[in-house]
Order: sequence, then C-alpha cells, then structure tokens
Amino acid sequence: MLDNFREWLSDNLRYILLGLAILVVLLVLFFGVRAVTGLVTSKEKGNTTEKTQVVDSKNDNTEAKDESKNNDKKEETSSLEKNAYPEVNSLINSFYEAWGRKDIEQMKQLTDNLDAADEAKVTNSTYIESYNDITVYTKPGLTDDSYVVYASYKLKFTDIKAEAPGLSQLYVMKNEDGSYIIHNDSSDEKINAYLQKVTQDEDVQKLVSQVEDDLNSAIESDEDLKAFEEQLGQDSNSSARAEEGATLTVQEDCNFRAEADTEAEILDVIPGGTEVTKVADGPEGWIEVEYNNEKGFVSQDLLR
Repeated sequence: MLDNFREWLSDNLRYILLGLAILVVLLVLFFGVRAVTGLVTSKEKGNTTEKTQVVDSKNDNTEAKDESKNNDKKEETSSLEKNAYPEVNSLINSFYEAWGRKDIEQMKQLTDNLDAADEAKVTNSTYIESYNDITVYTKPGLTDDSYVVYASYKLKFTDIKAEAPGLSQLYVMKNEDGSYIIHNDSSDEKINAYLQKVTQDEDVQKLVSQVEDDLNSAIESDEDLKAFEEQLGQDSNSSARAEEGATLTVQEDCNFRAEADTEAEILDVIPGGTEVTKVADGPEGWIEVEYNNEKGFVSQDLLR
C-alpha cells in the first residue's frame, strides 16, 4: 500500500517545487520536489571546493586560521534547530498557507522560480485543503544567511478528517533586496549536492524516520485516510502510463489548452466525466489528448 502511495508521490509530487530545492518527502504533493527518502543515497565522496592559493605566507596563515574558525563555528551550529529564525519561519508558513489557498501569485513572490509545471501542480491539487501545524527545522546553508530547511506539517485532504504528517526539504537564501526567499532551481548542482549531503546527517535521518512513523500510524488508525491513500496509489499516474490511443476520462471540469502551459490559449473547457483520446505524453505534468476532433493539452493529474 505505502509503496504504491510513495510511487504516486514520486511521480506526481516533485516540488513543486520539487525541482526547486524543495525536495519533498513522504507526503509532499507538489512540484519538482524529490522525496527525502530518495536522497538517502551514498554520501558525498569529498569536498570539491577549490581554494585560492595565496603567495604571501602571512596572509595564507591568517586565512587558514579564519577558515578554521569558520569551520569550527559551522560545526558548532550544524545540529537541527527548531523554529530558530523568525524570518525563515514566516517565509515557510506563508509559502504553505499560499499553497493551501492555491495562491500562485503569492507563491511566486516567495520563490525565485515557479514555472508553468509547478503552477499546474498547485492549481490541480484540489485534494489538498491546507498545511497545518508547521514546524521549521534548519541547518546552515552554503553561505551566510542561507539555510537548509526541513518543514514538518500536517496535511489536510479535502473531505478527510484525519491529517497526514509530512516533511519537505527546502533551501532558503536572501534575495537581492535582503529578504529571505525559497531557492527553486533544480539545475543548481552545487546546492543539490549539499542538500543530499545534509540529508545524510544523523539528526535529519532521525527526523525523517519519526515523520514516516507518524504517517504510517495516521494511515493505519484512520479508515478514511487509509482508503484515500490506497486510491491514490492505485490511480497514480495512470494517464502517463497509458499507451497512445488509449481512452482517458477527465476527472473534473478542466481547461483544454493549445500548449502545455498554464498561460497557453484555452481551446475549450472539458466537462468532468468526458472521455478523451491520448495522443502522446507532453512536457512534465501534461498529456496531449484529442477532444472534439482537436488536439490540445490537459494536466495529467486530471486524467484517469
């Protein structure tokens, strides 16, 4: 059961920003987010940061001492801190509150990149009602005033009374104007490598395990949540797995667009329950279909 659910999460909820450095774990229903459990792989082989050589031996010794002090400081502050930075706490709470409201404009203000695929994931996640009881855990980032964030929360699904524990990993840094922002760039290899490294830390692994245990307990103790989880696992990505020419059913009224983009022209509105023909897999999160003898795109989350 949970394996099916996690497969669905992996396929559909990659943070949103899942590309983003929102590497989601467990129950993060969103973008380019990757499951934290999936990040628990081999540890980094070594430090690849190049250090500039200094000719003056006195300066070299001074820099070495300064670097040693910085390393000692980083070592001292490397443990997870809970709700330690008010500005970061406010950013994370605002982000998840906006997600619950499907407030795309607000989310754009809180991240440095929110593309069309991310927007579609948020807009179409109608089964998510809200993120509650958010707790913000932090570790130092690669630069001053940057942080690796682990946000734990209780995820409320529509029409399901019981809440599902979840945990997401994000990278927070200061913007040009000095305010904190969520860094959402899946191509940033340096930060991605650092996020993977931090995920190996013992205290992070302990937090992940605790949230996973809480999630398992919640699912096993509530029949409605358990049934919802099983249904998600069974329905996961069925439209993406379907072969070209297969008949798919639209789950609810949705926009039929000329291109795979939430800003693209709306060709029509397809009523829920309508059958369409799959033409091909589109860009991430989209399926090209034929409807009324016309070809266009629909979010794959709305097709079964």
